[in-house]
Amino acid sequence: MIASFFQSLDQHRVRYLLISGQATVLYGAATFSEDIDLWLDPAAENADRFRSALAAAGGCYYKLTPPLEPAFLDAGHGFHFTLGNTSAEAVFLDVMARPPRTRAFAAAFAECRRFSTEWGVLPTVGIPDLVELKKTQRLGDYPIISALALRYLEGRTAPVSPADLAWAVANLFTIDALFTVAEAFPQWIDAAPPGAPPSLLTIAARPLDESPEEVLSEISQWLARTITRHQVADRLHWRGIIEELRDLRRTGRLMPEGAPVA
Repeated sequence: MIASFFQSLDQHRVRYLLISGQATVLYGAATFSEDIDLWLDPAAENADRFRSALAAAGGCYYKLTPPLEPAFLDAGHGFHFTLGNTSAEAVFLDVMARPPRTRAFAAAFAECRRFSTEWGVLPTVGIPDLVELKKTQRLGDYPIISALALRYLEGRTAPVSPADLAWAVANLFTIDALFTVAEAFPQWIDAAPPGAPPSLLTIAARPLDESPEEVLSEISQWLARTITRHQVADRLHWRGIIEELRDLRRTGRLMPEGAPVA
């Protein structure tokens, strides 16, 4: 079923990127994801091709989905669908054309990675763009972001550039990940984020299990504050979109849940 859906996307020449949970699994930063999330090229003709591909694959509308029209695509709405003939086998599909915190689709597509999977060869968003997409309100996303940053460094050609190291350090949100980088890259101190506590610069001097508790506590509090800032920014991003969805629901303009995509 999922393989036939991706085959339909290819047959209809849909431009898309695999993002979110399944992308993190392919990069080895997560072990499981139930849903499929796509970043769709927002061009109107591409959206039309996507609608045709989804209809051919038997897709149905799911909850709180506006019409798949340019105004809602450009506004950054999420579009929710199901694949499958019964509720027991349904696969949930979430689609966005303008995800938060990302650059233009064309730029991200030019730097995507193509993974061979059981569903076919899938164009998958690059790690830097995926990291920005994962800076959500969900606390569980931040260890995954840290794992993605480590994968990014592992995939760089030696020696790792100062810019790559600075980007990775700025996207580490667990103490374990910070110690991993400190051990592998002694020069990491030069890439410490602005506003980092002085104690952060001392972690390379000893192993994690030998570090003073007060040092670990200060770093943990700093990481928590950094995560909170990202969570607040994500919440503010969605506030206007959620209000528009409420208005669409009040006025009966959402797509009927369970209706086939046509």
